[in-house]
Amino acid sequence: MNPISDADVIVVGAGPGGSAAAARLALSGRRVLLLEAATFPRDKVCGDVLLPEIDALLAAIRTDLRTLAPDARCLGGCVYTAPGGQRITGEMRDAHGIVRPWRILPRLVFDHRLAEHACRCGAQLREEHRVVEVEWEAERARNVVHIRTPGGTATLTAPIVIGADGATSRVARSRGLRPSAADRSANLCVALRTYVPWTDSQPSFEVITDHALGAGCCWIVPGPDGRANVGIGLVDPGRESRAGSLHAHLERVLGGRVDFTQASSPAGWQLPFGDLRRRATADGLLLVGDAAGFIDPFTGHGIHTAIHSGLLAARAAEEALATGDVRASAPPFRAYERAWKRRFGRDFLLGRWLQWTMRRAHASPWMIELIVNRAAHNRRWADRFMGLVGHALPKTHILHPGFLLDFIRSDAAWRRRRQVA
Repeated sequence: MNPISDADVIVVGAGPGGSAAAARLALSGRRVLLLEAATFPRDKVCGDVLLPEIDALLAAIRTDLRTLAPDARCLGGCVYTAPGGQRITGEMRDAHGIVRPWRILPRLVFDHRLAEHACRCGAQLREEHRVVEVEWEAERARNVVHIRTPGGTATLTAPIVIGADGATSRVARSRGLRPSAADRSANLCVALRTYVPWTDSQPSFEVITDHALGAGCCWIVPGPDGRANVGIGLVDPGRESRAGSLHAHLERVLGGRVDFTQASSPAGWQLPFGDLRRRATADGLLLVGDAAGFIDPFTGHGIHTAIHSGLLAARAAEEALATGDVRASAPPFRAYERAWKRRFGRDFLLGRWLQWTMRRAHASPWMIELIVNRAAHNRRWADRFMGLVGHALPKTHILHPGFLLDFIRSDAAWRRRRQVA
């Protein structure tokens, strides 16, 4: 490591991926600067869903969801409304039949707590440090990070930078790691979210689809504070992706159930879907979370992939610092590219296939009606479907012969009941 550097690693962005990476590196004894553009507590537009698998990931930085989210609301079921108005209900069960509930906690709270934990692990958090650009000095094998603060501009240096600064990552853009314009529109979902008063005590969230939304949907996710996270997401955005159009769709679909006069100001964001063609490394640089496009193409979830990629990046950074080689061609950086593709690759590919299937289904409504009718008359199959939606089951489960067999059996049982009726 260059002794005149300000840190061993500079992590840009104190969201789940950045804080997890900073905590892991600090626990290993590295000097870590964690830069956050805003001041905590700060909001982050999101669905606020903490998936069960996050607990195992947090163990790597000596914490868990019971510590970070004791006041989260648990939701174990899902209510799905098809475009034709049919509703099915199921629980998010894993392959052993065990309900794997979501925990719901606003990012305003969760991100702050995770960043504080990173500080307890030894990372130095610097708020109101907005990164403008990251330059690579090849002759010194270090990054020069240009920052804007309330007091003016500044620069910091480190051999390694971990970019965790979201979908519009300045870190990625400054190093040429953004997707091409040709890919961008096909790899994005646009969404709008607000919070509304919510008193329903049912332990379920809702997904509402509509013919006009195509493969998109609206959602109602009850939170822990007497409010619900209500929003809309559109896949393959076009003119309808404007905030005004999204809000109009949201009110049209949910206006009869939600009092939008008491809603918080709506906020929009982009979800860059996972794509195996993207690069997540450059000399001295590793991207994690939304900055690398690590968003599930089927469900839109990204907190779990952010934390997981943050831990993978921390391991790569630690190994690179130990060897003194921080080039993108160095074994630790190449290992990171292999690791995230190995961990997320199948999910991304199957997620895209499921997304494509849903688009086809919405174009041919009979396909959706078929699925909904089967689920309505076979609770086990409904729970499996909800298990896929809720990440209780891996997407590879749809490739198992038993999954298709259950669907065929539910079809036969449904036909028999119709004949008897």
